[in-house]
Amino acid sequence: MRKTFVFLLSFVLFAYSGGIFANTTTNSVYLGQETCSPCEEIGELTADPCSAVDCDPCNSISCDSWKTFNPFKSKRHRRSFFDNIEVSGWIQGGVYANSRGTTVTRTKGSNYKGREVTQFDETSGNGNLLSTVHSTDFQVNQVWLGVKKEADGKHGLDWGFAVEGFFGTEPWYAQSANDAKFDYGWQDGDYYTAIPQLYAQLAYGDISVKLGKFETIVGYEASHAPDFFFFSHSYVFTMEPSTHSGAFFEYAPNDKLSLGAGYVAGADSSPENVYDDHGFIGTISYQLTDKLNLSYAMMYNRNGYGAYRDWGDVEQNRYGLSGTNVYLHTFAANYDISDKWHYVFQWNYNEIKTRNDNDNRVFMYGIVNYLTYQLNDRLGVGFRAEWGNLNNIFGYGTDLSEYTLCVNWKPYSNISIRPEIRYDYSANKNAGEKPFNYGKNRDQFSGGVTGVVSF
Repeated sequence: MRKTFVFLLSFVLFAYSGGIFANTTTNSVYLGQETCSPCEEIGELTADPCSAVDCDPCNSISCDSWKTFNPFKSKRHRRSFFDNIEVSGWIQGGVYANSRGTTVTRTKGSNYKGREVTQFDETSGNGNLLSTVHSTDFQVNQVWLGVKKEADGKHGLDWGFAVEGFFGTEPWYAQSANDAKFDYGWQDGDYYTAIPQLYAQLAYGDISVKLGKFETIVGYEASHAPDFFFFSHSYVFTMEPSTHSGAFFEYAPNDKLSLGAGYVAGADSSPENVYDDHGFIGTISYQLTDKLNLSYAMMYNRNGYGAYRDWGDVEQNRYGLSGTNVYLHTFAANYDISDKWHYVFQWNYNEIKTRNDNDNRVFMYGIVNYLTYQLNDRLGVGFRAEWGNLNNIFGYGTDLSEYTLCVNWKPYSNISIRPEIRYDYSANKNAGEKPFNYGKNRDQFSGGVTGVVSF
């Protein structure tokens, strides 16, 4: 897999240096576009062809009569096969340390169908922060490369696709752990490789459909490093899946309303769906005012005997149960207080129960507040305050809160530097329920700095 990654990256760099990329934006490269930019619409011609309402920089319509009526020249810009294909990527690396001085423990487990699995210990050191593995060690979190074409059905039937993969310490939570197939087990020590998106897309009018493996619609925090303000993740992020495999339909009748629904093979599973899991995902987003957007997303899975998100024992699901039903929803409110201040409220609720046994249930829920202040185009400050009840999942305890302060500095448009400090606290005093340092402590200071370079 690493050889494939190196080959794709080499191709992008070679193509860039060879000049086949005509245009670039801050985080992306477009293939096959001409050097000019045709107007969105060509104005209706009058008796005089030179009096067209709109411009025509590509000369698809000319003022020279012999060119205007030339049968071998199209009157409109013809779209190339490579139009709107976007190649993008980034590299993220950094250091994160905690006051307890411990690191994540990974123990080798038995092989599963020829693939070696590891046990992930979330109670040690930085384990619960997801973005960091080793305390005080520099690590490459993400090396991301993607090729994507967004289907646009505004002018009729259109097609699209996405192929995205990344390497680093973070891809372990984006692998197909539910059925231990596809990219599951692609690792070398603490470094993993995952393919979070591999799908085809069709669009017609206001409706589009994705078929394949795609990133989840549930949750607020982004797994894409350039799109995420902070370095570490919240606890409610651990409740959410990373990917789904199946079909997802979207309907956007106007600029304010967006609806989505899909049938998927549970959560974090490959298209093979070995354990025959079945799930439904749905979302609704509405721009209530110019400043306020409300969104709701949900997931309901009827899981078989596979691993919901497995850390080693693939014969049971994530919670040591078999044959479970999982319900999860996310509600988010995005509010632009002013041009500089922005606030987001998120509420997650997750319920897991053994099928036909209402007494055997696990509940998790939490709320997160995000407040950011953009001083200028280059510098922003963000604060995150969270409280959650994780019902002793992962050893976190039932009452847990975290407070994170982050600075986001962009010396250049494609470079972001993010120093961060964080404090975690649990109200649990009982032995075995303290979430840090192998059950010895109930609070922890941590912090670090990361850098993201987009191309």
